[in-house]
Amino acid sequence: MIRLLAAWLAEWGIDAGFLRLVNYITVRALLGMATALGLSLLFGFRFIVHLYDRGLRDTSGDFVSLSAESKRGTPTAGGLILLASTLISVFLWGDLGSRFFWPLVGGFSYLSLVGLLDDSLKSRFKSSLSGLSQAAKTLLLLGCIVPFAVFLVSDLSPLPAAERTLLYIPFYKEPLLDLTPVGFVLFAVFAIFSIVNAVNITDGMDGLLCGTSTFGLGVYLVYAYILGNTIYAHYLLFPYLPGAGEMAVFGGVLIGGILGFMWFNTYPAEVFMGDTGSLAIGGALAMMAFLTKQEMLFPIVGGVFVFEIFTSLMQQKVGDRIGRRVFHRAPFHHAMSHAGIPEPKVVVRFWIVALILATVGFLSLKIR
Repeated sequence: MIRLLAAWLAEWGIDAGFLRLVNYITVRALLGMATALGLSLLFGFRFIVHLYDRGLRDTSGDFVSLSAESKRGTPTAGGLILLASTLISVFLWGDLGSRFFWPLVGGFSYLSLVGLLDDSLKSRFKSSLSGLSQAAKTLLLLGCIVPFAVFLVSDLSPLPAAERTLLYIPFYKEPLLDLTPVGFVLFAVFAIFSIVNAVNITDGMDGLLCGTSTFGLGVYLVYAYILGNTIYAHYLLFPYLPGAGEMAVFGGVLIGGILGFMWFNTYPAEVFMGDTGSLAIGGALAMMAFLTKQEMLFPIVGGVFVFEIFTSLMQQKVGDRIGRRVFHRAPFHHAMSHAGIPEPKVVVRFWIVALILATVGFLSLKIR
């Protein structure tokens, strides 16, 4: 919106002064990050009080975590803080005319509202098992994921036609596969659905998802900026994606909102983001991965999430077959807690792993 204002002033020959800087993606990304961070810090506590007064409180069962009893009653659906700060900031600093803007904002908002519905049902019926049924939740998620996957290969896609169905792998400059449109849609639906769920189940400890997701978003933010810059993209032997730099603004804004929310979510948490936040963050990571054509980079930069969902699937599928638990708890962060490791130490260790994986992701920019 501010960029449109600057363009309008320039068109009328009015000296925009400071507003001329908003033509730079890096400036808008940083200002958007600062705006989202400031909004979260300024209004976060009021949101938390409102959530508590409305009865949106945690209802986790004791079997989920050893510390579940002490956390029961903590306000949840705090992802609304993230949603509000992100939307306000991205509309202020984003380019509303960008073809990358609306898919990201629309998908992020939709998934957040699905999470809010789930959190509301759990709080209303005072049980973590009273949210959306697995079937209903899956259908609602697919209601966003399938259209987005089709959009990626359609004429409406912001991606160049020659790049839409290609798959690239890290550390290799040539595309690995060129799928058919139908094949790519099926792959995208499976991958995005898996990423959203992997990120969702990682949100099980105070500050865990906030920290780990920030590193992943940071990697995709940098990739978006580079791929949207013809000089950097060609120098680093990446396909040039016109307009992709706008995703760096969205990524910066979302990181700012997450950091602001993290102020209240670090141990001991004053609020939980709930599915309202975790589904939205997972969707944002997945959509940025596909819109930057770096889908296959996610198993590296999102390795924490991949491992978390792997341990859960092992517990459910393999454990059922062999008749005993594979891990004492699943996902793995609960297994570490069960082993007696203090929650803050578990969280920081996950952050360290996420940082290392993000560094490997950055190395793939140059080592190809």
